[in-house]
Amino acid sequence: MENKIYALMGTHGSGKATMASQLLDMGIHFIPVYTTQDFSMQKRTRYHVSREHLFKTVTREEFNRLDFVIEFSHKGESYGYRKDDILNALRDHTISVMILEIEALRPMSKLLKKKLETIYLMVDYVTLVDRLLRLGCNNDEIKIHLQYAENNKEFDLWKICNHIIRNTCEKEKALIQLLSIMGLTTLIPQEEFNRLTK
Repeated sequence: MENKIYALMGTHGSGKATMASQLLDMGIHFIPVYTTQDFSMQKRTRYHVSREHLFKTVTREEFNRLDFVIEFSHKGESYGYRKDDILNALRDHTISVMILEIEALRPMSKLLKKKLETIYLMVDYVTLVDRLLRLGCNNDEIKIHLQYAENNKEFDLWKICNHIIRNTCEKEKALIQLLSIMGLTTLIPQEEFNRLTK
């Protein structure tokens, strides 16, 4: 089987960090994002999942010294994916996961070609606003997040991603779909299936 990188995409609050953390807890290799953004005030998701192992915060000087295969700006901060992290993932891991922002989609697609599978975590406005409220965002912050998503066409990513998961219900349902996309589910013997469906 060809080694692949699965990139989680979606708006702020779509569940990228929650899904990535669950996969990481299961032992699936994760490629971190290096950033100058300080997550100390927002280290956890609505499920109280730490973001520190997903986003590596570094100073501007440290960021400039790192060897990135792709770097970009997102909401005024610098982000990058280390060259060694990408190469090691493709060499050493059948499946790797990353969080990919829209600004890095085109260069990452050109670089990885068929080794990249993009997964869009789709949420509706009502669910998104509810999640942002639970994350502690005020009305002005929610408006900024929604305007940013609209202006940068994050709600349209479903049109260009390889896979779509409607992430509006329980996180367990989205996780099962995600595992299935990555080929990490197995068929059960027919006798067991018959027993479960009776």
